[in-house]
Amino acid sequence: MPAIIMDGRAVRAILLPELRSHVEEIKQKHGRVPCLAAILVGDDPASRQYVKNKQRTAEELGCESRLLRMPVTDASTPSLLKVIEGLNVDPSVNAILLQVPVPESVDQFALFDAIHPDKDLDAVGSSSVGGFYRGRWGRFIPCTPRGVLTLLDYYKVPVEGARAVVIGRSDVAGKPMAVILGGRMRNATVTWCHRKTRDLPSICREADILIPCVGAEVVGGGPYFITADMVKPGACVIDVGFRRIGSGKFAGDVDFEAVKEVAGWLTLNPGGTGPMTVVALMQNLLDATRYQLGLNRLQYSI
Repeated sequence: MPAIIMDGRAVRAILLPELRSHVEEIKQKHGRVPCLAAILVGDDPASRQYVKNKQRTAEELGCESRLLRMPVTDASTPSLLKVIEGLNVDPSVNAILLQVPVPESVDQFALFDAIHPDKDLDAVGSSSVGGFYRGRWGRFIPCTPRGVLTLLDYYKVPVEGARAVVIGRSDVAGKPMAVILGGRMRNATVTWCHRKTRDLPSICREADILIPCVGAEVVGGGPYFITADMVKPGACVIDVGFRRIGSGKFAGDVDFEAVKEVAGWLTLNPGGTGPMTVVALMQNLLDATRYQLGLNRLQYSI
């Protein structure tokens, strides 16, 4: 049978009223408007789209969203550190997001570590990362993995004891996704791969849960990184990759039309993990605001 389609837009629609009520509660009881500051360097199309979606959702919820844009020609490690330092000490800013990628000339890890842990929305600083690798969860779960976890829960995908394959090693998607799935939160057995992994198709065919987070042009092949012959029948395939394929058009890593005839579950892309990443971003923003008010993390219906 064709796969169950994992629709991030539908799950987003379920969670937005719940999020909106929590934002209103913070406003009414504490007189605060949750505020996110995002730093965007350059003009990467996927990053622009993500920031646009984030700003639209923040407005829907009644949150404040500030976008600090910097041309690549003006971007340097010292200049960006100065921006982050200003946001760290600004009491009206509850959370900081450094949109990646940044130019290769910039020390990305220095910027990650400069974000105050209480405002480190994507859990990229050393203190947050250290907590993941020790199996202790800090204040935030990175937005993309948190969104993926919500999709897995909503569609009741069996995760405990499952064989999971994660492809990708970015600091906001592949790396934390592999650690979280293999940790005590989900108890899967994880194989962590990348584009240079030998015999990747055969590894993918062993996966009960396959999560490609590549988001780059396919080298020496067709238009998609994951094809139907790489998918185990009945597997859950969560497509995190996101790339431009034409003027105003985007696609993921997975050949959706072919893979839906093989997989048991399959995300839309666009429309799968993207909306859920933005929802998770707003959940983390609410958590950050509550922490700074001396309140606990919220529990959601999904």
